[in-house]
Amino acid sequence: MQSCLSRKRRSRIGLATLGAVAVYCALPDCVEAQGPGQPPQVAIQNARIVTVSGHVFNNGTIVMEDGLITAVGGNVQLPEGAWVIDGEGLTVYPGLVDAMSTVGLPASLRLPEGGSRGGGGAEGQEPAPHSWGPEDRPATFSWLNAADELTLEDERIEMWRSAGFTSVLATPERGLFPGRSAFINLYGERPRDMVVNTPIALRINWEGGPGHRGFPGSLFGGISYVKQTFLDAGHYDQAWRIYNNSPTGITRPEYDRALEPLREAMNVGRYVMLPGTWGYEVQRAVTIGEQMGVNTLIYGAHGGYEVADELAEKSIPVLLNVNWPEPPENGDPDAEPALRVLRFRDRAPTTPGVFEDAGVQFAFYSGGASPSDLMANVRKSIALGLSQEAAVRAFTLSPAELFGVSDRLGSLDVGKIANLTVTDGDLFAHETSVKMVFVDGVRFEVDVEGAEQMGGGSGEAAEEEEPEEPEEVAPPVPMTVDRGPIDPSDVTVVQNATILTVTQGTIENGSILIRNGKIAEVGTDISVPRGAKVIDATGKYVMPGIIDEHSHIATDAINEGSVAVSSMVDINDVLNPTDRSIYGAVAGGVTSASILHGSANPIGGQKAMIKMRWGEDADGMRFENAAPGLKFALGENVKRDRDPDRYPATRMGTMDVIRQAFLDAQEYKEEWDEYNALSERERRNVIPPRRDLKLEPLVSVMDGSMMAHIHAYRADETLQMIRLAEEFGFTIATLIHVLEGYKIADEIAEHGAGGSTFSDWWSYKMEAYDAIPYNAALMTERGVLSCINSDSDEEMRHLNQEAAKTMKWGGMSEEEALKLVTINPARMLRIDDRVGSIEVGKDADLVIYTNHPLSVYSRVEQTLIDGQVYFDREHDRMLREQLAQEKETLLQKERGGKGERPRVTTDDQGKEVSQ
Repeated sequence: MQSCLSRKRRSRIGLATLGAVAVYCALPDCVEAQGPGQPPQVAIQNARIVTVSGHVFNNGTIVMEDGLITAVGGNVQLPEGAWVIDGEGLTVYPGLVDAMSTVGLPASLRLPEGGSRGGGGAEGQEPAPHSWGPEDRPATFSWLNAADELTLEDERIEMWRSAGFTSVLATPERGLFPGRSAFINLYGERPRDMVVNTPIALRINWEGGPGHRGFPGSLFGGISYVKQTFLDAGHYDQAWRIYNNSPTGITRPEYDRALEPLREAMNVGRYVMLPGTWGYEVQRAVTIGEQMGVNTLIYGAHGGYEVADELAEKSIPVLLNVNWPEPPENGDPDAEPALRVLRFRDRAPTTPGVFEDAGVQFAFYSGGASPSDLMANVRKSIALGLSQEAAVRAFTLSPAELFGVSDRLGSLDVGKIANLTVTDGDLFAHETSVKMVFVDGVRFEVDVEGAEQMGGGSGEAAEEEEPEEPEEVAPPVPMTVDRGPIDPSDVTVVQNATILTVTQGTIENGSILIRNGKIAEVGTDISVPRGAKVIDATGKYVMPGIIDEHSHIATDAINEGSVAVSSMVDINDVLNPTDRSIYGAVAGGVTSASILHGSANPIGGQKAMIKMRWGEDADGMRFENAAPGLKFALGENVKRDRDPDRYPATRMGTMDVIRQAFLDAQEYKEEWDEYNALSERERRNVIPPRRDLKLEPLVSVMDGSMMAHIHAYRADETLQMIRLAEEFGFTIATLIHVLEGYKIADEIAEHGAGGSTFSDWWSYKMEAYDAIPYNAALMTERGVLSCINSDSDEEMRHLNQEAAKTMKWGGMSEEEALKLVTINPARMLRIDDRVGSIEVGKDADLVIYTNHPLSVYSRVEQTLIDGQVYFDREHDRMLREQLAQEKETLLQKERGGKGERPRVTTDDQGKEVSQ
């Protein structure tokens, strides 16, 4: 067997083309091709050899035979007859690895460069059929294996090899499930000769990419589909296990090529690659991976500097995109990026160093950068704290370890594949060039006329020109602490205030004692504990934190409008804790909000109940143990014309969609009830029903464990929905907008639904034509639990004034008006045991106003959540100055200290002219 293998390797060496040269030649510009009869032993001596696995030999020798490393060290005996390369002045590294790449793959499996990642068809391809739901398996190609799709026609193979890269993880990138990756070497006479190991990992995207149409049409739609598909894979595996264990009397499961790779990945612990760029997106991917029970490998992670400790604690490895974010090349010179974007661009290059310090396992990938830009970006990270040793490792042994091939490459050790990168200096030095590479022992010399050099530039022109000076790297601009509790304290006393308890009257010159986030005492005779923080509220008013029953802030997706029923999507999956609207809400006295799906379809998605804990991550913002809810919608929005047409197109069609969904959910529940009624012994030979993420929330609505929130305007359709709810045995929690609620207030009260309405919006569209500003007052008068919502990130900042309008439009009392934005929405949302009034034992969510909160002259002075101050007006004034200075410093840094960016216009001939 060994002799056959040796003959094969000798043949490959002898026939090497595309830049292969005779290995016996000592000069780097030798171009003579190696002949098939020449000895297979090759040695480089007198070189600096960086093994990466532990040793660096400053005057070492490395010997290769038949494509493998046979000796390496400082005192190696040269084999007789070996072809020897004089390595004086050269450094030998393990061949570099791009840890995620499309090199070697056809264009059909790649995303277009700089093109759209979704929408119409890709160039030269017809758009995919419209997807009407998860059952259509949209943008799913999980059965594809990169190893089966390789092509030698990809010109990038030679380009990256000339830059010192000998291997890549070839990864298809189109679709939600693009396929499985393969670890390949960048040389082979045939595509299959390139494969080192496969399959390696399964890549996931949250969007369908070019050519995809229909479901999923949103971020949380993509996430829900991925979750459902992994659930299906688990069920598929369970079905086959039960069948194979005792096939008699059991219908054979149907083979599914889309689920087989997922089943295999879950069973063997193969990596599932999940995307995340910003820090909170990385956290999101980690959470979703945990929910699916997969072995998570994060890719992207520009914002990893924010979450490194969490990744290290959970032992989550990362493929780090080294194509650092930069300002748009041809951006609008008048456009001013948000501070969070400037910070992100400034700090992304620090991520590798932060990862190294935290102990996160990571490997580099190019992410669309050219070889020279890639190396320049790594040099930037080294200047910002990454060690050179960790940088080399991230291109060599780390990816080999991650992908299970460290026993055959990634370091220069005896017995491993002879993948070598030979340079004329330190790998990341600005002036260093790659002189030659070995792939499977085959030598390739860099084409000096066409190859990108590590130090930047390419070809002979780069040699003739004066070398550029390396870019000076400035440290990150210090970040202003602009979020989180201000001067946190476990014990706080708010003194000398007029306290509007909402449920227990008004207390003049009162105080509130707060311990560990809870209201401990309320009254006029409260002593201040030693060491307590004291807030003097003399002449000011304190009320419970405002609760917005209907909001769409703090989320990266609002609608999954591609389907009529999207109950499988969940706002909790797409919370964005960096949304500045959160701080704006806190500044307006809002402490909690129900974040709802939009109104694009009859049955929308699941809601998230949050507290405005500005500075916390998504998990930290969630309102603990709050009841879940599901959004429904009636009226104009759901029946609008779409392309392609989507049922329903009428109001009666809307009711049909909702009724049929509940009928399906009833049948689904019956299947599970029948299965759960079986004994444990009986279940051994029965395949359980398939879990359905679309129907499970509807079952929960019917059994009362999940609230139903209904977007409705007109009285007739509101009554229809009440009757439908009673038909299926559940009570509607809130009727949202319900602008004609005053017409059917008795019926709403009898049913037990709450009415969450606007203060004074009317006639802004046809179904709002009969709206009146007396709606809240009239519903309240007839016994409907009513509240005022915002449905707006701007209006939520003055919900106190929106509530005050009901005193003019309807003659409500001060206490009734305050209840509309405090205890009433708390009761609707089933959180009134925690918030909504100032009572002992409740969460210390409080707002301090300069005047009575129902006055137009009143302003929020401070907002407390869980007893901690999250907004303080005086602190905010100081903060604005600091943030403005930080932003200006960041802008100057991006401009290179040159002030304003030059304006670029065009002359009469269309040529660019800088001004």
